[in-house]
Amino acid sequence: MKRFLSLTVILGCVSLMSACGQKPATGTPPATNNTTSSSTPALETFESVEAKAKAGNVDAEFELGAIYHDGQGAEKDLAKAREWFLKAAEQNDPRAQFNLGVMYYTAEDVPQDYAVAKDWFLKAADQGNTRAQFNLGVMYYRGEGMKQDLEKAYDYFIKSGSMGSAEAQYNLGVMYAKGEGTTIDVSQAYAWFEAARSFGNDKASAVITQIESDLTPEQIKEVKQIAEDLKKAINERLTAAAKAAKAF
Repeated sequence: MKRFLSLTVILGCVSLMSACGQKPATGTPPATNNTTSSSTPALETFESVEAKAKAGNVDAEFELGAIYHDGQGAEKDLAKAREWFLKAAEQNDPRAQFNLGVMYYTAEDVPQDYAVAKDWFLKAADQGNTRAQFNLGVMYYRGEGMKQDLEKAYDYFIKSGSMGSAEAQYNLGVMYAKGEGTTIDVSQAYAWFEAARSFGNDKASAVITQIESDLTPEQIKEVKQIAEDLKKAINERLTAAAKAAKAF
């Protein structure tokens, strides 16, 4: 098999994703027309969110941090965003912990500090935050703020990829193809690339085509079955997690 692959780190995933925030509170014009996903059934006023946050409601603390960070519902203020994310993070909110990790990783209104970023990512990752797990995989792969450790990078990509992160799945395909942090395994590389493609990573298609060009028809049939089994297992985990969250 051709050894031309390079690890994708997907810098866009080492950023404060809009999905971590909330829709802007009403009462103050948003700074932009962009909206973020919300887990709440209806919009609240900024004043209502602020009052709940000041009373110690962890969801409101996180939401207020998101409002200030994105400038949607209030004037953008990264210092206040970090203040409210910290309050929520100290109440063990993994979304806020992830966002603080990103702010320290990207030097967003704070000096860049990989050690602090890693600590916050670890707290979020330990609670199952797949983006934090992915970011830790990137940091261990690059050796950012720590000694490079490909086995730990692999472990975190497995955690994230097994719960649907297409970027982590792509990176696992690369690591299996190159034998980084694990043994070279073409069938596993193919399976993770196929998972990445099915979860929306467009780059995986070209790699899959190239792998197939090196395989016999019987081998292609075999790796396709392995890929289907992997995707089925991932989807079963996601379904179980969704049911557990709904029950909670």
